Amino acid sequence: IETNNRKFRVEAIFIDLDGTLLDKWPKRISKKNLISIKKQQQTTSIIISTGRSYGKKVKKIMQLLDVEYAICQNGAIVVNKNGEILKNITLDKEQVERVIDIVKEEKLGFTINSEFLIYTDHWLWTTFTFLWRKKRKKIKKYSFKENNVNKIVVAGYLKSKKVWNLANKMQQTIKYTSIKTSGQDKIVEITHENATKGEAALFVANLLKIDINNTIHIGDSENDSTTKGKVGALFAMKNGSTKLIDLASHLGPKHKRGGVAKLLDGDFIELKNH
Repeated sequence: IETNNRKFRVEAIFIDLDGTLLDKWPKRISKKNLISIKKQQQTTSIIISTGRSYGKKVKKIMQLLDVEYAICQNGAIVVNKNGEILKNITLDKEQVERVIDIVKEEKLGFTINSEFLIYTDHWLWTTFTFLWRKKRKKIKKYSFKENNVNKIVVAGYLKSKKVWNLANKMQQTIKYTSIKTSGQDKIVEITHENATKGEAALFVANLLKIDINNTIHIGDSENDSTTKGKVGALFAMKNGSTKLIDLASHLGPKHKRGGVAKLLDGDFIELKNH
């Protein structure tokens, strides 16, 4: 890989799932991407880096790809192939309560740790942005548990501009957090400031005893932008958030129909002035 006039051999690749590696309906890895990943693993470590929780789906993907580590909840959790949690960073009570205050003010909804449960007082409105969620509860039913909240997802707005404004408002008023948009800029994700994909990449690189500058990250959402300045090169998929593309060092193809395989086969461009 070449970036900013620096050439390096890639020792590890951090790869996002939704909108990146999962290119086949419904949320599956195509044979083309799978073959490409297996080929890369002959010389390079592959690490999943996702906003998803460490659940059945991620476990299955880890087994399918035979990867040693996975970064989950945008970096709040790092787990190995044996299911051992190596890193676990949570939000404190004050941070969670401030998020909920803003959710109430804006008449939105939220989920905890990617669970299939929405807390909202405006269920009809938030249904549009939480179509995959089945259960709903009033916000007053939520009870904070210490050392349990890795990530909060807030949704309810349909326009990306409103989502961006919400993320900015939260970032300015909730201390010591990382707040990024995702889901095609339709949701806001809140984690602790030390729970980012970038910080987790540093953690895993140390476990692998490799130079973080000799790694790359591939993703499609603003939450992937936290790897910029940490990994050697940040690749954005063409279907990705404009915010990520503006920060990325390289641009790959759209993720569908083996997009990651195409990228790993050289189908990308270096973005100048990055």
